[in-house]
Amino acid sequence: MSALNPHWIPLVVSAVTACGVAAIASAIVYSLFVRRNARLADDLARQTQRCASLERDFAAVLACSRHMGDRLVGSERARDALQKQIDKLRHHQDSDDHLPVQHAMKLLDTGVALDEVVRICELSAGEAEILQSLARFRAAA
Repeated sequence: MSALNPHWIPLVVSAVTACGVAAIASAIVYSLFVRRNARLADDLARQTQRCASLERDFAAVLACSRHMGDRLVGSERARDALQKQIDKLRHHQDSDDHLPVQHAMKLLDTGVALDEVVRICELSAGEAEILQSLARFRAAA
């Protein structure tokens, strides 16, 4: 084995020192990388939990809105059915309002006395007289 040239000793010391500094710097960078990676993993876990919570909330809101929509449709159907019943009752009432008048006109046309028409059709004497005048007018025309 040959002896180390004394001129090379500073070079060897510098090389060993440089390798040691590089190794220490590399270890520091790796440590920083691991810590940052751990923080990012924690942030990702929190975001994942938040997304899951928001998904559950959205599903609940969606189910509620569907239920409200179904109730609204049911209410509209019930309202439509009630409106039809009201219309039938109004039509029936309108028909009933004209029925005594029509009956009275028929009685007057056949010659029934005015006081009988008042009694049978439950009209006032004034109403019966108006109808009698109308009947005469029709007959004259």
